[in-house]
Amino acid sequence: MNAVSGSVRRITISAVFLSLSLVLKTTLTFDLPLFGQNGMRIGISGIFSILPALLFGPGYGAAVSGLSDFLGFLIKPTGGYLPLLTISAAAGGFLRGFLWEILKKKEDKRMRLLIAAVSGVLLVLGLGSALMMGEGMTPTAAGAAGGALLGMLLLAADFILSKKILPGGEKRKLPQLLIVMIVSGLAVTTVNTVILRETICTAWKTLPFIVVWLPRAAEELLGNIVLTCFAAVLLPLSGKFVKNG
Repeated sequence: MNAVSGSVRRITISAVFLSLSLVLKTTLTFDLPLFGQNGMRIGISGIFSILPALLFGPGYGAAVSGLSDFLGFLIKPTGGYLPLLTISAAAGGFLRGFLWEILKKKEDKRMRLLIAAVSGVLLVLGLGSALMMGEGMTPTAAGAAGGALLGMLLLAADFILSKKILPGGEKRKLPQLLIVMIVSGLAVTTVNTVILRETICTAWKTLPFIVVWLPRAAEELLGNIVLTCFAAVLLPLSGKFVKNG
């Protein structure tokens, strides 16, 4: 397969995934209210906008994620259009592909050990800082403790998925997929919370940022664990199709 035909094939497959994402986004996606606004969106359309980033890299991930957000709004508008949310979605697709390029060849055991070590260090720093300063849980200490908690949740999710739900996790690269999905998802959710809070969801300004962010982050965390299950199954199948085509 020469470079031109390879590019055409990648674009064609990405377009198919984009189409599937739009179908699911406009039929099986639901908005949930949060503090008087449509603050959370539930659905599985993200899996098809995620796959191009994992298969073809950050450029394709950015393009498909951005187009999915923009075209999804044109097909099924909900409120006013915010270009910053489209840019955020594209940046999330790029970040997803970038992280996967870095992590996909790493060994599972080393990834688990790294997550455990970093979580332990963050926990010690967070709790130690709170105790030594004598001022309770400062934002810095809370951030370190939150990072440790996230690492523990990653390890717990990896154990459940690889041992109970999707055996053969070594072949599926579950720790790497979980890191990619959750880190990129939380990054986008955080940015989007800021954008929404400063634009159309002005009622959120009366509340502390963390109060608005936590339920959105929890939904993003659980949603990305579910999407990781789909990605772990579909990614090898899609990869074989791309190679054999």
